[in-house]
Amino acid sequence: MNFVIAQEIDWKAEKSTRALQCFIDKLVVKINEREYGSGIEHIYIGFICIKLPTGYEEWYKERKPIFRKVQKLTLLNGQQEELKNVFSYDIKLSDTEFDVFISSEKDGIELFFNKLITSLSHFDSPSMKKRKFNSNAFKDDMQRFIGEVQNA
Repeated sequence: MNFVIAQEIDWKAEKSTRALQCFIDKLVVKINEREYGSGIEHIYIGFICIKLPTGYEEWYKERKPIFRKVQKLTLLNGQQEELKNVFSYDIKLSDTEFDVFISSEKDGIELFFNKLITSLSHFDSPSMKKRKFNSNAFKDDMQRFIGEVQNA
């Protein structure tokens, strides 16, 4: 399993996202240690934490969930890499949520985890259920870790 959460951030959110990154790193390590089946080998979640001025909203649109049997990447050195069974989607904060996120590190982390837990519903879609992937175990592990962090 290759699990990644990538952040696209506004400079105003730098302090909260720095604190959040510690928890994301721990979550990634825990999830990458587990096997959930060969139906999904790579999960990429983008976290868009940017408050844009009016008229620029199109610059950072939330990408809908997509499953790719094969995804070809061109690396910076020009080499091509081929990934199999890739599932990706984005979590984007509204302007109001962005203001809450930057208000304090604790509120920011809690908001992110709530959005992440809500986003796990993407694994319940009919197209995902036909994959050889134990989505229930994946969601349980995510919720367990988030619960441990929130109770600490």
